[in-house]
Amino acid sequence: MLKKGIVVAILLIGLITASTNLWAHGGRLNSQGCHNQTKDGTYHCHRSSSKSRVNNSVSAIYNRENWKFRSSASPISSSVLGWYTGIDGSATDVDHVVALKDAYLSGGLNWNSSQKQTFANDPLNHVASVPYVNRTLKNAYVPLKFITKLSNSRYTFANGKCVEYVDLYVQVKQKYGLSFARNNINAAKVACR
Repeated sequence: MLKKGIVVAILLIGLITASTNLWAHGGRLNSQGCHNQTKDGTYHCHRSSSKSRVNNSVSAIYNRENWKFRSSASPISSSVLGWYTGIDGSATDVDHVVALKDAYLSGGLNWNSSQKQTFANDPLNHVASVPYVNRTLKNAYVPLKFITKLSNSRYTFANGKCVEYVDLYVQVKQKYGLSFARNNINAAKVACR
């Protein structure tokens, strides 16, 4: 009886030890088993599919500096009116409607330096944004996530700007032949209502 109890105890310890690796990560994963790590801004994967490994290695080399964005050269760099919210501020950011990281993950990773720089500095893809809206609520998120985050904040879209934003996002992605695989444009438009 004592031997049986020891065996059961060893098995339980083994199961508990093995299961802690399964619970070690509380973050949500996308369909490829990957996610953005908010602490350090990296993108990594947990599942072992070949698609996940490719995304992990490619995403790990995203570097905003490679896009050579010159905010001071943008025609809207001196604007003080937030395009998304219509709020007058003492300063605004030049925001990319399609974020550079979003473009990278949607096909821009294969671009050469000149193509990345052209995209980053295209005025079609620039709007003035209140810094908090740009840096925290929108960041590099796809439209549905940004719309949801903005609607759950103290900010709101200016009249008609939500749908206009989604339409502009689509226009920019189409201009550059970027993928919509990470997007749900119809759901984003529904969320605008």
